[in-house]
Amino acid sequence: MKIVHVQYGASSSGNYTITLHKLMKSNGVDSSVLALFSNFVPDDPKIQFFGKLPNLKSRLDHKLQARLNKENNKEFGNFSYPKFGTDISGHPLVKHADIIYIHWALGGFLNLKSFKKIAELGKPVVFVIHDMWIFTGGCHYSFECDNFKTFCRSCQVLPNPSDFDRSSKLFAKKEQFFNSFENLFFVSPSKWMEKNAKSSALLKGKSITQIYNSVSENFQEMPSKSEKFIKRSNKKIIGFGANYISSPYKGFKYLLEALQHLGNRGLNEKYEILVFGSNLSDEVIDKIPFKVHYTGYLSNENDICEAYNSMDVFVVSSVADNLPTTVLESLRCGTAVVGFETGGIPEMVEHKMNGYLAKSLSSEDLADGISYCLEEGLRGKLKAEFADEAIMQSHLDLFASLKHK
Repeated sequence: MKIVHVQYGASSSGNYTITLHKLMKSNGVDSSVLALFSNFVPDDPKIQFFGKLPNLKSRLDHKLQARLNKENNKEFGNFSYPKFGTDISGHPLVKHADIIYIHWALGGFLNLKSFKKIAELGKPVVFVIHDMWIFTGGCHYSFECDNFKTFCRSCQVLPNPSDFDRSSKLFAKKEQFFNSFENLFFVSPSKWMEKNAKSSALLKGKSITQIYNSVSENFQEMPSKSEKFIKRSNKKIIGFGANYISSPYKGFKYLLEALQHLGNRGLNEKYEILVFGSNLSDEVIDKIPFKVHYTGYLSNENDICEAYNSMDVFVVSSVADNLPTTVLESLRCGTAVVGFETGGIPEMVEHKMNGYLAKSLSSEDLADGISYCLEEGLRGKLKAEFADEAIMQSHLDLFASLKHK
């Protein structure tokens, strides 16, 4: 069985596609990855990238999207109406594959025409639903909007919402695409996303399978606390990390409020903060009533693992998230997680067992959770459902079922 994973970018840090590819290979599956670009040089000939022209199209699409979305309501996150795309249906890895997995492949890499060319090959095409875009009119998370259950229009993200805005046009195009092919299948990394997908109008009647994401073997609990990014003392370390800290999905403002609550409780000398990721400004750091250690963006899994192993608790303040990889990584490193009861987070965190589930959008309860985990010395641990063996078996079962489609 030959599998190809199609992904926008291949990263050496926390990339679910590379992790799944390695898991499949280690279990005897002939797996490969086809990505637009990479930020590392792989030692695996099964990981391949495109050349200049597709990357040029991607850059043009980024510029066009930025212009189209200039006046968008940023509170609700990103909106993607892909214009440019590359036809990958003739690539050897795609032509020779038995099953094609499409992960996150927007950003000017694939568009609806690209999807159609792949589907026309007649092979099983598995879309992995990493966010809600595949079944909405263009947003990546719908927040409280449920138009995707009927027909997207009057989109809250767009500056001039109407019954005939970009969301309605894209929704109609997707509807035509999904209705034209019987060889399209879907995998949801969380039960929360699976529920949303099954309630969507676009995926009505489609095969949707829930399979959790795996965690890279590079994430492990160390025998003692790491001191790579912070000198250990008698203080407890509160951690946070995200690719883009300022992302509206990550809810950093709630973490900031929670830290201010802890500061008001007179805990300034008990805790310190460790943050990794992009876009943490000095202005924001000044609002945190604790000493802050900021690593910036970490580009490889070994460094990220060191960061988790420096922390006594990891906080994920996401307000819209599917199955945050940071939660899985932190738990695997033995660090308890505090997060809201949103998205797929409750599927990973057991309240007061391997972390704390705070009431949605309550920064005060988030603060209570941080204190609880630190004072109780709670340890992180992955649930059995996230074991590599269970995840791999689910994919093998999916392969077997697709043979008969």
